[in-house]
Amino acid sequence: MLYEFKLKVNKVNEKGDEKEVAEHYITDDELFGHVELKGNELYNGDCDVFAISRSKIREIVNEKQEDEFFYKVTLVEIFVDDNGKEKENKYYVLIAAKDMDDANRKAAEYMKQGLQDMKLDAIAKTKILDLI
Repeated sequence: MLYEFKLKVNKVNEKGDEKEVAEHYITDDELFGHVELKGNELYNGDCDVFAISRSKIREIVNEKQEDEFFYKVTLVEIFVDDNGKEKENKYYVLIAAKDMDDANRKAAEYMKQGLQDMKLDAIAKTKILDLI
């Protein structure tokens, strides 16, 4: 199961001042406690894990490279339920890309893998720094 977590850590800025910043990560684990442990191990316990939540993201499509950002892609599947009403399911995936155009291109490639019944609804840049 994918979890998103945020932690506060002290970092030195360009001016040499130490400032507390919040960082956002995603991880694949079974328990909240394991997620907190991973967050603390990231900075050898010199941080504060202040938020952990189950992610709505169902899949991470590709590996993140050094110069890439994570984009959350929303795919929508429209179907007719048993009562004849049109309904939609939203499916969120995470794609690593250099910019919005690259994310759009990678989302289109991903959808060619058998997701033709879905349509692309949105792409948004996230604050997620890395997959831990």
